[in-house]
Amino acid sequence: MTGATPLPRVLRVVLVRHAAAVAPTTGAHDESRGLTPAGQAAAHRLAQFGIFDRASGFFAGPEARMAATIAPVAAMHGCPVVEMPALAEGAVGAWLSPDLFDATVRRYFTEPAAAAMPGWEPRHSVERRVAAQVEAVRGACPPDSNPDRVVPGVAVVATGGRAAITFLADRLGGTVDEAHAAWLRLRFPDVAVIDLPAAGAPRLVIPFGALPV
Repeated sequence: MTGATPLPRVLRVVLVRHAAAVAPTTGAHDESRGLTPAGQAAAHRLAQFGIFDRASGFFAGPEARMAATIAPVAAMHGCPVVEMPALAEGAVGAWLSPDLFDATVRRYFTEPAAAAMPGWEPRHSVERRVAAQVEAVRGACPPDSNPDRVVPGVAVVATGGRAAITFLADRLGGTVDEAHAAWLRLRFPDVAVIDLPAAGAPRLVIPFGALPV
């Protein structure tokens, strides 16, 4: 229709926090850790959710646990999982005790421009690279359109918990306390869905913790 308002162009991101991974071992690289048997079972359960039905791209950070989490659903859709280094969780240096790790993550969220501990990547750095990489996959997952409607293109993005919460906090805003609390509530695995218009404000469709994963 002449003079009609252009239909919106939206990228829907299914953001996946990886399933439970095997514990680290001395001398092994963190990127090589795969999933536990329970994590593998959870990855197969994810494949049953309808939120993946229109996905046209599956992308994961370089850590093996990330690709393994979305591999079953990608295979169900006949798609490969594309590894993208920019979707990595982020360097953390040496392994820390649980209490020290939790305190360091708190600093990661509250002091975004600084390394929370030597060897850690600052939150602002994670924010920039993950956001840029998600935006870069927009062209690979175009909307499905016809003369009267546009269905968002769907990209599945698997990463780690801190990177996932950092990305959502960057897109949606909120306080550092809210971001840290959201990280504490994350499960292995967990899923959120966010719509990213080409112009306009992002919209959280499904928050982490809402789906029975």
